[in-house]
Amino acid sequence: MIGKAPGANHTIEETQKIIDLLAVSEIPEDDFRFFLERWMPGTCEWLLSEKVFSTWLQQSATSGVFWLHGPPASGKSIMSAYLINHLKDAGIDCQYYFFRFGDQTKRSLNSLLRSLAFQIAEKSPEFKTALTRLSDDGLRIEKTDARTIWQRLFVSLLFKLEVDTPLYWIIDATDESDSPQSLIELLSGISSCKIPLRVLIVSRRSTSLSSAIHRLSNSVRLDDMSTENNSHDIHLYVEAEMQYMHGTPEFRSSVSQKVLNRASGNFLWVHLASKEILQCNTQNDIELALEELPAGMEPLYHRMEANVAKSNKATDVELAKRLLIWTICSRHPLGVEEFGQALQPESPILDLRHTISQLCGQFVVVDNKDRVVMIHQTAREYLTKTPNLRCSIDIANGHEALLSRCMLLLLDPALRPAIERSEHQQFVTYAATSWAYHLNLVYAGSDSSLTLLTRFFQGYSVLVWLHYLASSKQLRSLAFTSQVLARFVQKRRRLDPSKIPTLHRLQELETVERWATDLVKLLGKFGSSLFENPSSIYKLVPHFCPRSSAVNRQFAKETARGGLNITGVTNTSWDDSMARLSVGHGEEAQKVVASGRHFAVLTFNGIIVLWDAIAFEERYRLTHQEHVTGLCFSTNNEMIASCGIYSTKVWRVSSGRQLYNIPNPEGSKALCVLFAKDDTILLMGSDDRNVRTLSFCTIPAAWQILDSKILREQSTIDGTYRNSPCCMAFNASASQVAVAYRGFPLSVWAIENPRLISRCRRTISHRQRKMSNAWTGVDRVVWHPNGNEILGLYNDGCVFKWQPLQDENEELYANASEIACSPEGSIFATSNVDGNVKLYNYHHFALVYQLTWDNPVVDLTFSPDSGRFYDLRGSVCNVWEPNVLIRLSDTDERGSETASEAGSTTLASMASESRVELLEPIIALAVSDRTMYYCTGNDEGVVHIYDSLTGQKQELWRSSSLMTVHHLAWSTNADKLACAEAGGKISVCSLTTSALETKIAKRAATMIFNATIQVETGGISQILLDPSSRYLLITSQSSTQTWSLEESTVATFIMSKRPGVRQRWINHPLLQNRLLACDSTTLTAYQWDSLTELSSVDIDTTVASATGQLLQPEDFPGPPRRPSLGNPLTPSENTSSSVDKFMLTQDGDHLLLQTSENGPTRKPIKHLRIFPITTSLSSLDGPLSTPLPLQPLRLPPELLVRIEIPLGIIPKHRLVFLDRDYWICTWQISGTAPRAAAVAPTRHYFLPKDWINAESLTLCTIMKDGAFLYPRNGEVAVIRCDLEEDGLLQG
Repeated sequence: MIGKAPGANHTIEETQKIIDLLAVSEIPEDDFRFFLERWMPGTCEWLLSEKVFSTWLQQSATSGVFWLHGPPASGKSIMSAYLINHLKDAGIDCQYYFFRFGDQTKRSLNSLLRSLAFQIAEKSPEFKTALTRLSDDGLRIEKTDARTIWQRLFVSLLFKLEVDTPLYWIIDATDESDSPQSLIELLSGISSCKIPLRVLIVSRRSTSLSSAIHRLSNSVRLDDMSTENNSHDIHLYVEAEMQYMHGTPEFRSSVSQKVLNRASGNFLWVHLASKEILQCNTQNDIELALEELPAGMEPLYHRMEANVAKSNKATDVELAKRLLIWTICSRHPLGVEEFGQALQPESPILDLRHTISQLCGQFVVVDNKDRVVMIHQTAREYLTKTPNLRCSIDIANGHEALLSRCMLLLLDPALRPAIERSEHQQFVTYAATSWAYHLNLVYAGSDSSLTLLTRFFQGYSVLVWLHYLASSKQLRSLAFTSQVLARFVQKRRRLDPSKIPTLHRLQELETVERWATDLVKLLGKFGSSLFENPSSIYKLVPHFCPRSSAVNRQFAKETARGGLNITGVTNTSWDDSMARLSVGHGEEAQKVVASGRHFAVLTFNGIIVLWDAIAFEERYRLTHQEHVTGLCFSTNNEMIASCGIYSTKVWRVSSGRQLYNIPNPEGSKALCVLFAKDDTILLMGSDDRNVRTLSFCTIPAAWQILDSKILREQSTIDGTYRNSPCCMAFNASASQVAVAYRGFPLSVWAIENPRLISRCRRTISHRQRKMSNAWTGVDRVVWHPNGNEILGLYNDGCVFKWQPLQDENEELYANASEIACSPEGSIFATSNVDGNVKLYNYHHFALVYQLTWDNPVVDLTFSPDSGRFYDLRGSVCNVWEPNVLIRLSDTDERGSETASEAGSTTLASMASESRVELLEPIIALAVSDRTMYYCTGNDEGVVHIYDSLTGQKQELWRSSSLMTVHHLAWSTNADKLACAEAGGKISVCSLTTSALETKIAKRAATMIFNATIQVETGGISQILLDPSSRYLLITSQSSTQTWSLEESTVATFIMSKRPGVRQRWINHPLLQNRLLACDSTTLTAYQWDSLTELSSVDIDTTVASATGQLLQPEDFPGPPRRPSLGNPLTPSENTSSSVDKFMLTQDGDHLLLQTSENGPTRKPIKHLRIFPITTSLSSLDGPLSTPLPLQPLRLPPELLVRIEIPLGIIPKHRLVFLDRDYWICTWQISGTAPRAAAVAPTRHYFLPKDWINAESLTLCTIMKDGAFLYPRNGEVAVIRCDLEEDGLLQG
């Protein structure tokens, strides 16, 4: 495992960031040590004396590749270890990697490149800094394809570093990698590396590899040498082995010479022959052994296999085959203890090491890490590819046997208790994470495999498996498992037409197919919740899954009794939506950018809304106060810059504080903006054809033209006209800028040494035959993350990919209006005005996903980890996480058993499609205190009433003007309902019910009051009916008025004493003719009919009440000071305090007050105060003219910091709230004493992250029976569980 790097001068935090980015769990030091320990002093030294090799080794000023090739078992890996050690001893930076065919985790180019990058970062501070920035940006490349990693980390970063010291790479056993030819193709690009890069490739010589190497010589200096000149090494090795043989020196010399004569340069043959000779007891036995030893490895293997098969006990032969199957087919080498567990219970072995040595005929050995491995890759090839052997191994059958063992272990009923006690076997980890690997290499027509899968997925064991993956942080493997299951079903269905219909097993295939979908959705929608609480898979997760999903159909009903119950939402099938976030009514979204753990949306009014990308929590609203055309995050994610028409502003992401406000040059409009040079400067490309720079190190900071030569075209082109650019884009390294025009070719310019690099000439196709020239206007342009290629849109909607240096152009007709490329580079997205979003494979231009929705898309971008994309439609930012982005990112888990049916089959990639249908969003939600009814109002002005117990629903009325319903209010007796629309129309209806029938379906609404009031800025704040239903209260920011419902006239109108200070009103809990108003500092009683102020009491604000965050002293300096005419607030004190919630709690015993305080330079601070009714009303209604400040309950700080949204207090004094992770929690309030008992809260259930958005969180509420109401997609989820129990995670 990786710890702190030796000799590194950087912090542990930086190293951890690199580990997170590259997902490196091991460095190849163990493999290096394994082979170095087998090196014998005096051997391999001939390499350094070979002129061709020593010349290559010493010519460190240029880049080049050296190919060291040789036959199998000729000591190549030991030579690699020797050379690595030689370079290390010489103080030369050297990175290395050993491909191991017997270990699936060490066969991919992905793992090679990630390992090399990590090793280089440990030696190069510059490269480490560059990788740290990528990690800060949220990029993760564990599953990224090798080509993209090469371009992103090596070509775009490493190769551009100005370093004189050469780098040496030694890559051993290249022929054992998944794709050796692909590696050779990548290495053709090292000629562009500014660092001298010397690459040593060590491998067998094969026709395909020789051909690839020959092509490499066209672009890179190439030298090669064979290892066949190793006779001296063989001689030393034989002498060392023979010194342990008894006999005279002459006899030992004779035996050594005979072994040497037959070795043919093969160390493995010598090792096996020596081992057999050393077991002889007499000279005659040795002579006989020498005569019987066959020359060459294949005859020797044949003899070894015959010895295994000739055992007198059939059980021994079968056990030997089992040992060979597990050693050959396991996903990675198993440790001795783990291997023994894998063989149980069929073959409980007393001494595994002894059994292997006795039964496996030297094919299997235990290595220095106590792992069971094949003696050599050639031995594996012999047993799997040689026909008519008694101990031959069929790869597909072998993987089926391993699949069966893994599945049977996971099906064991005793597994869950063992997992919960952490007493499970070591082999459980292998079984849980590797069964899908084996399934991928099993013959799809295997009935026994399908039977096992069906049994597993139809039973409880699948939840235990998911529990274990979550608890061991292995959930990411679900993406690969989902892909394998889908592939298995697809291949199986291809085979079924050849069978009679009764054997098709359609129902079982449907079960597997459903789970293939469910697994990837569970990862996307519940991954973070399962990581935190793995046991939630049993009683919580199934209920939040769609009703058509396998996990819901199988387990929701089973766990509903006494547990969670969700009604009110359709939720029939999975969707790809993770969140829908509104920038606010009346606002239109313009641009979206994402970086690190945040994303930001810019509106046309110059408002920047910043969200947390994990919790989808709105962090800040930054007001630029003018139209903004450019927006970007800094590379370290600590700043965000906005370029308006007149000014550029830079903000601190963590606090929302404005750092800079710099005037813009007159007559210019920003088309692109980018932080550069370690975020010390800001670059801007503008429509006046200039590139400007803003240095934050200069005082005062001001825009300067970078170089007047940039974008200054000197030549003219027939048929074109050069107008203002329509779009511009910098590449990630800020070394080039692309500028697009509608009447002139797309051009790419170098920035540092200003020059025109290339112009984009469109390839003439049938679609453009009528055009007079090959120049086409470009509407959109973005850079590929590698910084060398461009994606863009021609003005006819065609997508094109262009390499400016090679002037290679490829295009695809897509009818697109917007385009974005994923940060890891393998996917790009397009959208159009019809609302469709399409995802394409970047390298093949193949469609892989399509999202269909009616609303037009304004802009789109990918998340930094490429796992989701954001799009803007109207006032909403949508967050999408389709399966394809998770599955396509899982490129490093493929099997490569070419001998198996599965391994030789390539499935065509089929594009998935998602269609979105959304109901009108709910804007208002009100609960009746005395019944189990609630009502909703939506964006189209429709009001519905619901019975929370039966789920019945009835439309009460519909706005004639289709205006949004903003507020609803019930009367005390639930016989009247008031409604306020966006245009100022106020309605009150009477709800009548038959005396014998109380169902909602029989209720009728009779309108008894209609009025329209003049709407102020900010609109209506609240409406409230008095207990007698004679008066209606209407409040706004500056005034409060009451209307008589009987006379339809204004009864009272008063102006607010403190304009801008928001209040909330409730009916007095005890006195019908009074109502209470509360702001952040004062509770006031009023007369209902006249709004006469009767009394007031200050709230004690010295009691700790801040919720949801750990505060620093500068965050909360103290209670706000009241302004006066002679002593107004200073700018630093100018905070706005508002009442978010003021309510009589559901138990009727408490008043709950939540306020929020927003300052110009700090995070919004929320406060929660709870007042017992008895003490608060006695202070307010008592005889004292100056009552003492109202004392809230003293809630423990450890409780307050967990509260995100307080919901109320249900009977038995249980405080209900949403915590910071959006779990419904309860906390027992002990009595009404000023200091409540500090008992830990109980978690009951969580909200899925795709349910969370600001609008729903504002409206959600809880009923008196504990039912939680949560609006979602135009419906209201009613969630019930027993809140008096200890939580669903306990059972």
